[in-house]
Amino acid sequence: GNMKKKLSPAKKRIIENYERQRTEFIERGYQEKSEVISIVQANVMVLAAALPLIIIGRFIWGIFNRGDWWIGGWNVPLLWLLVIFSMAIHEVLHGAGWCMGAKEKWKSMYIGVMWESLTPYCHCKEPLQPGRYLIGCLLPGVILGAGIYIASIITGNAMLLWLSMINILGAGGDIWIAWRVRKYRTGYVLDHPTECGFLIFQKQD
Repeated sequence: GNMKKKLSPAKKRIIENYERQRTEFIERGYQEKSEVISIVQANVMVLAAALPLIIIGRFIWGIFNRGDWWIGGWNVPLLWLLVIFSMAIHEVLHGAGWCMGAKEKWKSMYIGVMWESLTPYCHCKEPLQPGRYLIGCLLPGVILGAGIYIASIITGNAMLLWLSMINILGAGGDIWIAWRVRKYRTGYVLDHPTECGFLIFQKQD
């Protein structure tokens, strides 16, 4: 009840669209499996998925002898601006990845902010094949995490190293979702509009 009152008209439409598609799949004889976790669980998964990558990244920085990774006199405001900018780009990259498998392309993407946790997010309004959904999950981490990390190793720029680490941390939840979706070869993935994860619909043999 109270949750419904707080929802914006756009958010209401997204939830209604999600419920309608879910009902249609069930009516057509598809089996539903939920791969959804709460935002709190997602934050734990972020650390579990991203921290080992960050430790390995710091280790490789040392192997390549790229110099001091903790430098005084940084332009901290610039770093934070880059972090905020990369958070927005992160969601656009989800959309770009999912567009590859979506019939309606960008019309099926909704980018918004969960204001209670100040979390930007991208939601795909149409069902996707598991492989296509996987690409959209991993694209931000690959470009903003791995891509910026490679740039930091090449340039020896510690600020780029930190930016890449923050982006790898930001992709922790995506890594968890990708790990869950990897086992599905067939069916349709429906992105959850308010939680971290998805539903998968498959026909029984």
